Amino acid sequence: MALAIVQFEANTDKTARFRIDIGTTNRFYIYAIGDDRSFKHNGLAFLENARFVSPLLGPLAPETLGRTVLEVPRERFDPRYRYVQLLSYRTPDKTGPALSDIVTVPVRSYPIARSFSTETAAMENQPVDTVPFSYQESYYSESMGFFDGLIKTVGKVASGVVNAVKSVAPVAAPILTGIFGPEAGVAVTGITSLLDSLIPKTGADPKQIKTQLQNPDTLDRIVSLISQLQNLKKTPSTAKAMSFNGYALPPGRAMMPPEVFDRLPALMPLLGRSLHPETVRTIASNPVRTRVLLGTIAQGALDAGKHFPGFDRAIEVEIDDGDRDLLPLRNDRYSSEPPYHRQERVRLQFNDVRPQTTGGRSKVLYRIDRDLAFPLVLETPRPITQGTLQFFVKDPETLEVLIEKTHRLENLRSGELAVMPQLSQQQLRSLHPNEEYLLCAVLTWTARSSRTGQTKRMGTSTTVLVSLVGEYFFDRIEGSEQTIPLNDPKEYRPYWHKVWQGEFSEDEVSISLDCKYYYVLELDRDNNARMETLISTNEGSITERKAKLKTGLILSLNRLSELLDEVSGRSRLSEKELTALRCCEFKENFQKLARTQVEFEGYTGDRAALWVYPEIELHRVVLKQVVDSNANGRVLNLNEQTVYFPIPNIARFVGTSTSGQ
Repeated sequence: MALAIVQFEANTDKTARFRIDIGTTNRFYIYAIGDDRSFKHNGLAFLENARFVSPLLGPLAPETLGRTVLEVPRERFDPRYRYVQLLSYRTPDKTGPALSDIVTVPVRSYPIARSFSTETAAMENQPVDTVPFSYQESYYSESMGFFDGLIKTVGKVASGVVNAVKSVAPVAAPILTGIFGPEAGVAVTGITSLLDSLIPKTGADPKQIKTQLQNPDTLDRIVSLISQLQNLKKTPSTAKAMSFNGYALPPGRAMMPPEVFDRLPALMPLLGRSLHPETVRTIASNPVRTRVLLGTIAQGALDAGKHFPGFDRAIEVEIDDGDRDLLPLRNDRYSSEPPYHRQERVRLQFNDVRPQTTGGRSKVLYRIDRDLAFPLVLETPRPITQGTLQFFVKDPETLEVLIEKTHRLENLRSGELAVMPQLSQQQLRSLHPNEEYLLCAVLTWTARSSRTGQTKRMGTSTTVLVSLVGEYFFDRIEGSEQTIPLNDPKEYRPYWHKVWQGEFSEDEVSISLDCKYYYVLELDRDNNARMETLISTNEGSITERKAKLKTGLILSLNRLSELLDEVSGRSRLSEKELTALRCCEFKENFQKLARTQVEFEGYTGDRAALWVYPEIELHRVVLKQVVDSNANGRVLNLNEQTVYFPIPNIARFVGTSTSGQ
């Protein structure tokens, strides 16, 4: 039997000792040491940031039955890197792998004793901004946030479709209720075959019911995806064996859970009805920021859902609550876009859309510093006498309408529209350079039913995800040149932070602190700012005080750029280069969390304090420079330019103490 079990046993003077069991089938093993970041693949948890991976160890002799003692030098662990994972193999070429749970190693942090002096007093006199602690710990829950948001978003859209179909086809109600349930969230696969088996029991005409359903395959794909995601969320993370070679990260997992990444193509036929083909390809095969991805999927699903009569009314009922994940649905529903019945035989599409490869993904780029134009092409089987064209620029995360334009059109036929939506430089000033936006075009018209004689609003739409860029924009981070500790409290005062201070009371001999410290970048901040420390006290003994601390440092791009002169001798970045870094993609590289446990010992009247300062890495940052663009403002050619920029890598905790005697 193949196993991979590791259990911490004890810390000795020089080693951390573990007992391991790899079973009787596997005889070789490796271990990895990392921090608290992990990711999941096929239901298994992996260390994401492994600082040390051992060479292949073994083989274990058959008489050991796969059990042995592993001793790891204690110097390989510190308060940040204190997580161990074991992988075992059947052969030296790493076949038959098995994976252990991630085990936490107790590591005691000993603060450096420093006495208060005139130097420390001088540091405290230097002005630095202080702000309340308000940081949301989304960096470490972003994937699961997207995971839940996708289920809610697609689930509500699916429910809206089901309710819309039920309202116009009462004969299908018992079938749909039986299949989907009230929230359309149960496991359903092969909806067509299920309908075929259930229809005879209703005594209804199968062709009539299938006609009313309009597109059973669409419902199948939506609800099947919901089912897969729900089942995957319940998959236990204690499975021990998997099929993979070596200790490699699966592709595409950086921006979303692999379970979602692998199954997202199931939605593409649906989203392809309303999203531009380049946008469909982008979200299907490229790492897109999670909230942008969720908003884009919501936009495509909502537009495609309008194909079902009564969908707009049904979706309004589904999203009438304050759930944050449903904000895109609410913003879209309450925009100025009129309700309409989507006509699949009439297609509207953005023309002249050609992507560029940047940042490891395909993007459609337009200049934000010049007037833009967006030609549209219409395909229609018959002329449209009068129509209304609405053009929206939307926030891709929330679907909030940022810019809106309306055009009245007449005598529309297949081909390029005579009217071309445009954005002036003045309008573009309200948008942020080097960020992504959704461009949505909606064409509506009225038609009279040949059967009832009533008029109703018909329509079609298209949406494309674009990036609006300046002369320079952020592309990627390639690596680091050197690590520089900002350990001089006088020279680097803006980066030093006293996070706690206290005094030993009567009978107390120790104070234990569990500390979380964040480094966060705010793109528009002119100066660094320390967050106020949040303190919660835990129950301890008479002689021991325990507390949890949470605080951090908000960083300024301007101050970090100035730091280049001081620590590396490199020139600070120009304003155009700094503007290129004022984007969400670059900001995500700064969302860092350090965690440690510190223990002070002393006597009544003694005082202690805890300081934090960073070690920074000087990273090579690749910018793209726009070389050429066409008359519509779409970017045609790019050059690369490398600059250097400091990014915090490690937080150092320094304890200070003074005697009360």
